[in-house]
Amino acid sequence: MRAQTKTALLIFTTLSLIYFFSARGGIEVSDTLFSVRTAEAIVNQHSLSLEECTPGYCYRSHKDGRFYSRYGLGLAFIFAPYVILGKAIASLSGLPQDRLINFLISFYNIFFGAGACVVMFYLAQFFRNSQRVSLGLALLLGLGTFCWRYSAWDFSEVAQMFFLITAVYCALRNNLKLLALGGLSFSCLLLLKILYLAYLPVFVLYILVNNRRDLKTGLTRAGLFLFTALPGFWLTLIFNYARFGELLEFGYGAEAVNFYLSGIKEHAPRLLYWLDKGIFIYNPVFILGILGYYKLFRMFRREAVFFFSLILLNLMLTSSWYGWHGGWSWGPRYMVPFAPLWLLPCFVFFHRRGAARALVIALIGASCLIQGLSILQGNLEYLSLCNANEQEGLRKGMPAQIIGSAIMLKHKIAKNDTTYRLSEFGIDSATIVDTAHFGYYGGFDLWYMKASGYFNQPLLRYLPALLLPVIAACLIFLFRLRGAP
Repeated sequence: MRAQTKTALLIFTTLSLIYFFSARGGIEVSDTLFSVRTAEAIVNQHSLSLEECTPGYCYRSHKDGRFYSRYGLGLAFIFAPYVILGKAIASLSGLPQDRLINFLISFYNIFFGAGACVVMFYLAQFFRNSQRVSLGLALLLGLGTFCWRYSAWDFSEVAQMFFLITAVYCALRNNLKLLALGGLSFSCLLLLKILYLAYLPVFVLYILVNNRRDLKTGLTRAGLFLFTALPGFWLTLIFNYARFGELLEFGYGAEAVNFYLSGIKEHAPRLLYWLDKGIFIYNPVFILGILGYYKLFRMFRREAVFFFSLILLNLMLTSSWYGWHGGWSWGPRYMVPFAPLWLLPCFVFFHRRGAARALVIALIGASCLIQGLSILQGNLEYLSLCNANEQEGLRKGMPAQIIGSAIMLKHKIAKNDTTYRLSEFGIDSATIVDTAHFGYYGGFDLWYMKASGYFNQPLLRYLPALLLPVIAACLIFLFRLRGAP
């Protein structure tokens, strides 16, 4: 137990430092800005309403005529302590308060991402894996899937991942204390995104089936999980009524019913292997995970059905949603929280030899390289370039975002500027676009490079000299622990 705890702490510390080292240090997602503004309203005015709002990001209440953010209030509650901390630091240091608050909040996903990888370590241990294999799965989730990109970004999907995987692990452990904890975690998930209510019956059914030999025990444990999970739902209804005067108005208006069964046939394949959004394109290692479900089903039938049901339901709900693509995201954003379940069964291939072992190494290597691309280049600069050229009708001719981002990274390494010819992307055009006009794309977009000028602190540029030795030391300790039983 002590060895497990030590390994878990090292996983959390190492990944937190890596995510901190590779973060942007600024809010890039417009969705997040309105949750930040809600958090500021909670702290400053003790209110949930916003003074004004951009159409499409807020909902105007028919009850009081005020604007409210349409995003789950759970994110605003997470941001409130950062707002308080930012105000306190700004008052003591004289730094710009708004910039400081945004700067602090931009790191919030670091702890959820590292925490999700720690839970992944314990989840792998549940399936009787050695500490070495469990450690490998945790690090693979953290550095070989899009968990890395989203942990260093301000979309809320990694926070959702942490609460979801915690609820899953607690349901598997099947004791009263952990079932209560799992229910509370699921309650937090509902506050972040009410759509997770659709997944709650899958959890309850699994708990009942897992205790099928004793009906009373099964009902007690399923009831405990349900009882501790539903407060998030009831709180959401209360907030709905307080803001909009209707229990079932979540701030999305008519968009809340924009789910179409016809979209499943059209969008599900694209979510799997389309170059722009395919989950296997952005995470090739998930191919091993899906193939591993066959053996996992033979070894742990109930758990395999539980996991695969959640994955399948997520795929169906995402592909039926009119905004299935997730907007300006890296890969299929709405599938990010379920990454641990896509990855977990790949442990069945870790002891293979010969050609199978080479395939495992190749898929893991490809996944890690793609995550490195997402950190060094990302996708927003490329999508901004595409958007800037819509007037020429060139967007459809541009490569998929993962390929376009790779071309831009190659350009930066070779030429170290932000001036791109569309011919570099295979477009028959002499147009030149300078992405420096888009705001913050000069060089590699890492927070300490921007913050040195943002806060007029040149010494921040040398932060890597301090962080890299610490990260290296943590990885060495983890390497020594990998051989532990």
